[in-house]
Amino acid sequence: MSTRTDLSHESLSNNNGFFFDTDLNCYMLWKQHEFNRWWHSFESLFKHPLSRTFINSVVDDLEFHQRLTPPHGLFKKKKFLSQLSDLTHFYGSGTINLMKKEIINSAHSLFSVGLASYALEVFHQKRYKIRWNEPTPRIVQLSLEVNRELPPPRSVRPFPWSEKMTECSLVGTKSVSDLLVVKEMGHFEIDGERYMILPASLLERFSSTCLPHAPDMSDEDWIQCPTDWSKPDISIMSLIISSVVELFSISERAVYITGKDSWGAYLRTYISEQGWGDATIVTYDSQSYEATLTFLKSPITPFTIGLFAGIWERAHGRKFHLNLELMDDSIQVNIRSLLEYENPL
Repeated sequence: MSTRTDLSHESLSNNNGFFFDTDLNCYMLWKQHEFNRWWHSFESLFKHPLSRTFINSVVDDLEFHQRLTPPHGLFKKKKFLSQLSDLTHFYGSGTINLMKKEIINSAHSLFSVGLASYALEVFHQKRYKIRWNEPTPRIVQLSLEVNRELPPPRSVRPFPWSEKMTECSLVGTKSVSDLLVVKEMGHFEIDGERYMILPASLLERFSSTCLPHAPDMSDEDWIQCPTDWSKPDISIMSLIISSVVELFSISERAVYITGKDSWGAYLRTYISEQGWGDATIVTYDSQSYEATLTFLKSPITPFTIGLFAGIWERAHGRKFHLNLELMDDSIQVNIRSLLEYENPL
């Protein structure tokens, strides 16, 4: 289990398209409404409901990293509530009132419920099963049921594409706090639009927990993964890519590619500046539209590849085929048309 580190927007750094804290844990920046859309897209690919799975993953990730300290000493309640307020502002997850068991102005109800559940367990030093309802779009109400003692969360098995940031990643870093405008009621904005921050470790833990429920996608004709990857790993990679591609397909983001040099601005704006990682164009054929890229290994690699595939599909109006190859510290991805097309003259 990790040692607790205080989180703040000022402590986040940006390098190679990744946002990370002083312990080199990665974070993703999401537009609030886009995370809601992605969640519905991803869950719809499963026959098993995932809401409780996600909430439990939030609790376990926060507990694993010890994001809150149990109340103790003088003014313990006040100090604890101050900690919690700082944490909710960091994630942009609204305001949690532990006394009323209520969340106000939640960015995403499931994440906020998980955070509130964790806070209540730390505050009371008890395990709870939480139920929730949303009487209005801005309010989530909680009810508690004391749960049996559960073992502390364990570290999750890393996926073949996962790799933790290293000390060398700190070279040339920039603070991201200047991008964010913190508002009252526990949320922050960029250019007037509400965003939220999600830990990559949470998404990796959640993905690991989803493995038993994931439909088999290992024989899909649109993706080819390394032969030594397990079927569940291939399936969860495919499901995340599919859901992110769908998310981009319903967005209003414009893409116009005329050659290899066109890619840089889109990769920077849509991927790197959002903390979604980094991608490097190795080759691009403006006739066949086939491209080869490298992606740095990280827990968020499936999201990064999915976003690029969505950009490629929007740019060319074609279904894609992906071929993934594992390199030393990166993944090489070849993308081409899934079907045969005749390019217009």
